[in-house]
Amino acid sequence: MSAPSLVKQPVNTPVPRESSFERERDIHKKLEGIRTDEIFGERGAHDPGFLKALLLLVPFFKTTYLYIQLVIHESGRYFSWLSATWAITITEIFSGHPFVDPVSYLFFVIGGTLVLPVVLILCLVARFPPLTRLYYAWSRLFGGGLGIVNSGNANFFKALTKKQVEAAKMELHRGFGESKPDRECPPNENARVFDYDIAKLLLQIAAVVYEHESTDIRNAAFGTAGHKSLEFLEATGDGFIRTFAKQFNIEYHPISELENKSSAFGGLFWDPDETWIIVALKGTGPIEFGEWLSDLDSTMTDCSEYIPNFKMVHRGFKERVFPNKGRLPSQQQHQRPYNTISLGIQAVANHLHARHPDRKVNVWFTGHSLRCATASLIYARMLMKPEEIGDHAVLRDAYLFAAPIVCDSDSVKAFNDKMFADTPERTMWRITSNDDFVATGLPEFGDYQHLFDPKALQKVESQANNFFYAHLGAEIILYDRPSPSTVAGNHLTNGHPVQLHSYHFTPEEISKAYDKQKSKLGETVREKIGVVLQLIPVLGRFIAHSTVTFRTNLTVLRSVNASGLYT
Repeated sequence: MSAPSLVKQPVNTPVPRESSFERERDIHKKLEGIRTDEIFGERGAHDPGFLKALLLLVPFFKTTYLYIQLVIHESGRYFSWLSATWAITITEIFSGHPFVDPVSYLFFVIGGTLVLPVVLILCLVARFPPLTRLYYAWSRLFGGGLGIVNSGNANFFKALTKKQVEAAKMELHRGFGESKPDRECPPNENARVFDYDIAKLLLQIAAVVYEHESTDIRNAAFGTAGHKSLEFLEATGDGFIRTFAKQFNIEYHPISELENKSSAFGGLFWDPDETWIIVALKGTGPIEFGEWLSDLDSTMTDCSEYIPNFKMVHRGFKERVFPNKGRLPSQQQHQRPYNTISLGIQAVANHLHARHPDRKVNVWFTGHSLRCATASLIYARMLMKPEEIGDHAVLRDAYLFAAPIVCDSDSVKAFNDKMFADTPERTMWRITSNDDFVATGLPEFGDYQHLFDPKALQKVESQANNFFYAHLGAEIILYDRPSPSTVAGNHLTNGHPVQLHSYHFTPEEISKAYDKQKSKLGETVREKIGVVLQLIPVLGRFIAHSTVTFRTNLTVLRSVNASGLYT
């Protein structure tokens, strides 16, 4: 049966509001207050008053001073990482744990020791002010004015039509148990549904947040912003994100800088006329050394204090949202990144609920690359403690693109037990493109413990073994050719029905729309080049990691009937 054309479904009439502009302005002010608390909670010592005045009056001195400070700061972080990580590794070698445990530590620490100095130099060179200005001059001419991650395809954010976005928004808005349009495959009440319309919009949002570049945030945290408190502290690129969102009647506000002064952050997206919120976390910025340090801080650490029933997780990812050392007195711990995000969700949910008092507000998650791991931990905490997103919000699915390993198998079991125990069902979709290196390139023996002999496993596995990391979520593997998808991972049991589906468009309609858009934007040649590049050993695995490749593969995959059973 063919899926019907897009028809706007009836929704409950919202409560009239006195002024749309005023209400949206108020919620943005509230979110900015929450975010500003976190930013200025990170600030350390302030610059002397005379130096601050000089920096504000003479832009050249300010730029030079900030760059020197950046060099000192990032170099210091590298040496701190080096000493701390090697100290832990040496301790592990003499700890008496199974032989494989110290070997797993050495694998990661030697790799980091060799890779990070090169990364540090490249990041500092890339952030050298004259080169930065040169890059943005080039980008304005040839890259659509976009940042490094997105400038390779300036047409990326023109790929979705308004009709496709409206279809996605209808499904984001729809509550648990509400009737859906007819679909081409028979309904299955027990099926987990991977919604193509939602996936495509969330991929666009996961990509557009890369445009947030935190130079102004860094200035504020270093004490050179010139304001005691900043209303609507605007990071470079936030204007582009807002413009992208506004064309679809979507509001956007950054909510957390994720315990850092680089460009990692979390943002909230919502439609004032509907009842959904998207929590989007930005992936690793390629020239942000602090993010590389965090990503390579791979020691397993206990997370049970923060996520009930969890055990060991990747320390670098955990520190982004649940830092061990609070910057603030205990009575002000709400300024931790996780709490900032949960407070932001509550604020927007209350704001939307005021217009739709008889509906719950759906909370969805998305992200790309290594920040998917951070999103996974936030999602897991909210799954275990739903009261922390408020009475008016309900946690829905996550669509995470190129998610890496994040925790041990015991934590995965606790996560899966909760996901299957809850009614109604929700799913964390972990989308992988071909042999994407970030998603598949690191040891992931924790995903395959069921294949090991239990007695042999006890001899090599412990809580300290970095080889036994695992992923969270159900994996959907995309290919750059019309092949049936592969559904994998430990999130689902064998034989569980999985449907990859659009409720509003047939496969033929989707393929036709994509071909039309591709021809209009001149994307045919770029797509063919991308397919060829993915065939190159090593390099191809990094090409597969790009958001553009995910967009292409999502569309190619949708051209076949990919519904079926998890195997």
